[in-house]
Amino acid sequence: MYQSYQGERKPKKLYKYYNKNQIELVLEKSRSNQRDYLIMLTLWRTGMRVSELTKLKKKDLGEVITIRQGKGSKDRIIPFHPTLKDLLMLYSANLNLEDVLFPITNAQVWNICKRYQGELKVTPHTFRHSFAVHCLKEGMNVRVLQKILGHSNLNTTAVYLDLIGEDIKEGYAKIPW
Repeated sequence: MYQSYQGERKPKKLYKYYNKNQIELVLEKSRSNQRDYLIMLTLWRTGMRVSELTKLKKKDLGEVITIRQGKGSKDRIIPFHPTLKDLLMLYSANLNLEDVLFPITNAQVWNICKRYQGELKVTPHTFRHSFAVHCLKEGMNVRVLQKILGHSNLNTTAVYLDLIGEDIKEGYAKIPW
């Protein structure tokens, strides 16, 4: 993936991610603040980028979330759980269709994540990585994940398969031979 000028291969950088239980602990800390909770829950359950979250409008919520002008100015759709949809619709009940759901900056979303992270180092992108790894662990097809994440190249998404490999080694080590 990375090459030096001498042609030597550098090791791949594995992304930081957290398992479902760790993410749930971070989310639990934010439950007293509806907006903050929904921001982080949306990042966790959709894998969207922070810049996409801060541009998300009420009209983009339907049977799927429509990401308009995402990275590379590409549109895409993200399926989302009915519970998240209900929570977002309830939160946005008083908004007009053109209103942004969370009218805050990317930096403010980073600060929200930091506020509730506890001992974990949680960023908006950590939610994205954790989403991707969780989906693959639960059996999602890597091509489907590629489309949800908005990656042009399957190799970009395939990096998450290496993270799964670490879990496989851990699981194998638990077997009492």
